Amino acid sequence: MTQNTLKITFGEADDHRAAARERLRRAEAGETGAAIEQDERFILNFESFGEVERLMRRSNLELVEAIATEQPSSIRATAAAVDRDYSDVHRNLNELESLGVVEFVSEGASKKPILREGATEVDLSFRWGDTGDGDPKPAEA
Repeated sequence: MTQNTLKITFGEADDHRAAARERLRRAEAGETGAAIEQDERFILNFESFGEVERLMRRSNLELVEAIATEQPSSIRATAAAVDRDYSDVHRNLNELESLGVVEFVSEGASKKPILREGATEVDLSFRWGDTGDGDPKPAEA
């Protein structure tokens, strides 16, 4: 994983908190290096299927891909990159911003959409299954 990766996970908030506590414990004990570093630049965890469903819409994924690969300079340039209407793209970008996937940088009179924290790559990691206590992880509707 690179420093420019936005990692999007599902149902892993407890794992992320435990890993952060362990890194903090090691840092407080004076350890340095890989033992306390986080691999990803930014982790965004979804806890509901509703959030995942909003992200995984084709229209939103096309925008994420265009932002990552083409780095459009404005909302209008993003609409042109995906060959869609400006108002639809603007609405979808606002939705992606509310999910924490996209943010805007002001460049003159334009708003440039970028991936969160300036990431250039996205890693999707969805894990189901055992919670560690033998019971399956419950699914949310």
